[in-house]
Amino acid sequence: MVICKTAKNPLVCAAVVCAAAVYFGIPMKNRKQFGAAVPFSSVVFMKGRIVSNPVKLSKTQKYAASFEPEFVKTADGIASTCSGVLTVILDGRMTEAYFPGKLYSSSRGSGALICETGAPAALSGRAGSDGVFFADKGYSLEFPDTPGGKIAHARALSRLQFRRLMYAWGAAGGLLLALLSGIREYTEGQAADAFRNAGLSHILALSGMHLSIFSGLAVSAGSSVCGKKTAYVFQACAVLFFVWFAGFSPSLFRALLCSIGMMMLSFCGIKNVSMMTVLCASFLCHTVIAPVDCTSAAFMLSYGALAGILVFGELINGKLSHILPGRVSSGISASAAAQTLTAPVSLKLFGTFMPGGILASTVVSPLVTLFIYAGLFCIVLCLVFPIFVVPAGAVMNGIYAVIKMLVTAFARIPGIAIR
Repeated sequence: MVICKTAKNPLVCAAVVCAAAVYFGIPMKNRKQFGAAVPFSSVVFMKGRIVSNPVKLSKTQKYAASFEPEFVKTADGIASTCSGVLTVILDGRMTEAYFPGKLYSSSRGSGALICETGAPAALSGRAGSDGVFFADKGYSLEFPDTPGGKIAHARALSRLQFRRLMYAWGAAGGLLLALLSGIREYTEGQAADAFRNAGLSHILALSGMHLSIFSGLAVSAGSSVCGKKTAYVFQACAVLFFVWFAGFSPSLFRALLCSIGMMMLSFCGIKNVSMMTVLCASFLCHTVIAPVDCTSAAFMLSYGALAGILVFGELINGKLSHILPGRVSSGISASAAAQTLTAPVSLKLFGTFMPGGILASTVVSPLVTLFIYAGLFCIVLCLVFPIFVVPAGAVMNGIYAVIKMLVTAFARIPGIAIR
């Protein structure tokens, strides 16, 4: 019944046609391709701003980020203005110069860089292939004295200060840092591998689960302070603040579009609109706003997981509810339904599939939610009373130990691999 109704929905049909066109024929054009009066291969210096959060490349001391250059120079001294967005590979020493637990002195020779979205910077190095620039030296420039520049500066300093607080909490702080801001540099390597091998990588990726926690807290706070009629204002502010602070990833942008759609429907008094309709509308908007995201694994897995839950979740839950208790069956059915569409994508992209993630997600997700709630409470407590940093860290590490133990146990379940 649910599948039949879904198939007749015009927005669903439009989304299916769009997805078929994207993944089976129409090439995605890069709207922000680099353009300058000099060939990119000759560029050795550029000035501009970083337009994405840096991501550490696995098993290296390098970081990757998107960079929007405004000025470039060649080895012959020829300068040119330019446009577009490039991928830059940054030396870890200059990227980590201001990070807690790192030595600023190690950045000598490479420069120190405030590497956050919106941060202006000057980079020198060499141009690679496919629009990639390898920067071995760089330095930060002053943030523009504009409202946008001041906001970007405040965000960069806030994320740096948040790193310092989480660093004081050790391993628990590293996990909470990844869950709340997408910064994974301080997550224990053993724990990160266990999450991946247990089929729980989606928990570490910023998505709707994290956004819904902030949204729910904002609704509760808004309802108690100003009443239910104005609670949506607190909800909208909390959602926008979280996305602004954490940064735009494909999965988080999907969650933002869905949240905006649901809030607009609620504000207009429109009821009985299926979540599948909202998801398909978000998919269509996402492909128009950021078509380059369509080819990313995070985009496909995020939309595939939620679509699987909405299409097959009720059907699977109907079968399991006769065997298992209500909460257990709903959790397992949601995990299994999500895997129906994400498993083929995982096998295609990574060559592996972790069936143990179905049960692992049911057990670990509630504990991670508790961990986030406890972390938010401890953060507020420590900001008001810094003396509680040590005991709060002990509490967080206790919860973290339980999560790590369970994830490590589920990571022992063998996966399915194709060659």
